[in-house]
Amino acid sequence: MRSIFPLFTILPAAATLGLLLALKGADPPYLIVLTICLTVFFYQRMAFKMKILLFTIPFLLYYFVGLSALDQQKSVYTSGEQTVIGTIHTNPIVDGDSLSMRVKSDKNEVIQIQLFLSNEQEQHQMKRLMIGDVCKINGTFTSPSPATNFHQFNYRQYLYEQQIFWIVRPNIGGIQCYESENQSNFIKLQKWRDKQLNRMELDINPELHGIMSALVFGERGLMEGDVLYAYQKLGIIHLLAVSGLHVGMIVTALFYCLIRIGMTRERTMELLLIFLPIYIIVAGAAPSVVRASLMAIIVLLFLRLKLKIPPLLGIVIVYLGYLLVKPYIIFQLGFQLSFLVSFGLIVSAPTLQARYNQVHLQLLFVTILSQFLSFPILLHYMFEFSVISIPLNLVYIPFISFCVLPLTFLAFLASFILPATYNVPLIFLEKMVPSIHDILILISEQKWSTFITGRPSSIIMIFLYVGVVFALLKWEKGGALWWRQPAIVLGIVMIVHLGAPYIDSRAKITMIDVGQGDSFLLELPYRRAVYLIDTGGTVSFFQDEAWRQRRRSFEVGANIVAPALKARGIRTIDSLLLSHGHLDHIGGAEALVDAFTIREVLYSKGPVENAVEHDLLHALAKKGANIQFVSEGVNWKEGGAQFIVLSPVGDEMNLNARSIVLHVIVEGISFLFTGDLEEEGERRLIQTYPGLQVDILKAGHHGSRTSTTEQFLEQLQPKAIFISAGRNNRFGHPHPDVMNRLEERNVVIWRTDQHGSVQLLLRNGQIEASSMIQEK
Repeated sequence: MRSIFPLFTILPAAATLGLLLALKGADPPYLIVLTICLTVFFYQRMAFKMKILLFTIPFLLYYFVGLSALDQQKSVYTSGEQTVIGTIHTNPIVDGDSLSMRVKSDKNEVIQIQLFLSNEQEQHQMKRLMIGDVCKINGTFTSPSPATNFHQFNYRQYLYEQQIFWIVRPNIGGIQCYESENQSNFIKLQKWRDKQLNRMELDINPELHGIMSALVFGERGLMEGDVLYAYQKLGIIHLLAVSGLHVGMIVTALFYCLIRIGMTRERTMELLLIFLPIYIIVAGAAPSVVRASLMAIIVLLFLRLKLKIPPLLGIVIVYLGYLLVKPYIIFQLGFQLSFLVSFGLIVSAPTLQARYNQVHLQLLFVTILSQFLSFPILLHYMFEFSVISIPLNLVYIPFISFCVLPLTFLAFLASFILPATYNVPLIFLEKMVPSIHDILILISEQKWSTFITGRPSSIIMIFLYVGVVFALLKWEKGGALWWRQPAIVLGIVMIVHLGAPYIDSRAKITMIDVGQGDSFLLELPYRRAVYLIDTGGTVSFFQDEAWRQRRRSFEVGANIVAPALKARGIRTIDSLLLSHGHLDHIGGAEALVDAFTIREVLYSKGPVENAVEHDLLHALAKKGANIQFVSEGVNWKEGGAQFIVLSPVGDEMNLNARSIVLHVIVEGISFLFTGDLEEEGERRLIQTYPGLQVDILKAGHHGSRTSTTEQFLEQLQPKAIFISAGRNNRFGHPHPDVMNRLEERNVVIWRTDQHGSVQLLLRNGQIEASSMIQEK
């Protein structure tokens, strides 16, 4: 055990635990991890006093580093409209009709700028902005939005961890910038980088400049959305990060070239020590490039001084130094994966080299080990894993590393002296890369390419990594069946995780926050069935303006609904109920077609009038979904729950009036989901069903003035109501008259624009409600 975990590995573990205690506090999972670490470290009394010293000093040091970082998390600004003067701090990103950049103000605080561009002339004007420009910005300071759906990416927390507390949305004409005359070398270097990125975007094929920008400058923002998603989903996104292999190839190439032109080894190492900090800036200063470059600097420095340093000690020094300077970096996925995988590969290298002599076997086991180490973390963030990640990595690691990467650098260097038509490396790339990306996109669209697991709990994460460490120890020890016991341990942990929903006796009703739209998820006890009522949808008011098109546009189905289902480990939707054909109710369904198995689709009876409906139903049918057009009277039972369709009749002319109205009774609680039903439809319901009453009502048409009428409420007598409406929506939903009616009746109100996603846990007539945004 000492061979795979040398004594000084106590240092990073102790520092991490001390820092997390200061930044996050001591919750039960933290205490479990702390107990496990202390047990492992002090299991043997050998060097007991040294172990105590190696643990206590960094633990306390980084605990106080964390407290100091917490103390600095303060803003000098307040909310509201004001003017700020500052210097552009990051490369301004103009994507279609949006501008995003960060400005460091004259009060030394970084502020996120977000601007919606109103015309093409303004877009061209914003594209001229550069890092280092001084700007006077008049706009409104608002707090970043928190996560409004369970397990959603928390943008507010992400900015907070980078000491950014405000988003400024400039007024019309509220940005005035000019180029500063006194710029530091650091700014000039960043400006040169940004000019090259802009040059590549203008001069190189759109299907190619994204990956070239990623490999040369560490900038993935220029990649097309579907290509980047394919890399991410298939588990090969790390190939786009500037990492140890990139740095190693560049340092080796420069070292060889400088030696060949007659420079001494000592001068060469000294030049490389000067070059690497510059390269960190040029390559975007992501955690992977910082780690790799700093480790190279340490190795070169020790070689120059004719000293030896163990590789593991090198990464420990870099890790501790990185956290000392940027404590909050510990919460970034890139940092976690970069150091975890590198640490695992370094400690495993002696066993790997001794046991596997052939290069292809070493590549195979390095790939397997890297995937193995990153597996639990990726499940935590992605809720799924690629079942073909290992074979894809075996093909793409050599292809990207030894073909695309060298050609990319050669093409970039050649672009300074040759036009594109004579740039041979660029021509090769233009022939290869688009076809390769088409294949990746095609594979990523197949359901079989990934397996959805759901988000593991903190306890499951701990047990997964206990299993990973156990497997590494058994592998180091060797033996014919060394893998059997680790496989059993990890298999049991995954079975417990995957099986948890199927032993849960509670029903779950979740109102997903899709903005101005509807989406409700129903999970029956023991997950006997999963129902999804509507999917939300992204409504665009400028579809015909080409200049507004974005590389990675936001889409409700792909960005909100699909992750919400994946986080719960849902792989099959037993019934997708689409209340009617408006885009804010069905628009997100297209993104679900390739991600989930959809067994049945319930659609409101009536003519299918528009192209969106036709295309969607065709796509669902093509994937094997059983499409049923339903009307009043359709009913069924499933897992102890009762479902009755109360509307439409089938001859309604208006789409809103044609909404499916579904009455559900589950665990003794009654619900009425009404789609966009308005006053006329409500009147028909209370006349047709005079005894109808419900416990919880879904407000029709997002709480518009023409729905949720006095007569409707008088008969139904709901105790609580769901209202799904977008924040500050242009329609004024929910209408004040509706809110007054509900408040007069003391109805409990759950609104997505105020509470975010709301989840109800139901059992034996009892309701436990929770929301993402708690009322103050």
